[in-house]
Amino acid sequence: MTVPLADYSPEDVETILIAHLKPLRACAFQRQPGDPLPFTLVNHVTGTESANEGWSDPVVSVHTLCDKTAGAPAARDAAAATHRRMLRLLTYPQITLADGRLVAVQYLEVVEQPRWEYYSDTILRKVGRYRIGLPFVAA
Repeated sequence: MTVPLADYSPEDVETILIAHLKPLRACAFQRQPGDPLPFTLVNHVTGTESANEGWSDPVVSVHTLCDKTAGAPAARDAAAATHRRMLRLLTYPQITLADGRLVAVQYLEVVEQPRWEYYSDTILRKVGRYRIGLPFVAA
């Protein structure tokens, strides 16, 4: 069964940021058992859209996970690298997705700088939250 859908929508923000962060280290929207550490998780938290104006501004959480045995300084440094990679979107807003399409981020706002949050007894985590401006594109 086929039903009509809107002709335009924003790209999936998790897909965009995973493509942007993958050159840094293993990255996904969900970590599987056995995935290497450090690891970056990207999760869409909330946000708004204006379909009439053709923009979306999702808020995402970006989690840097590190093996606790490597120590807090190593986790801090990995999270700083993740944050700097996110900040790169301010000056280099174009991202190439896995399928070769290009996406341009309109703006980046740091909602919350990376901070420590409990994850497990064996994994240290720092989480930053960001608001990303995305245009609507042809679907």
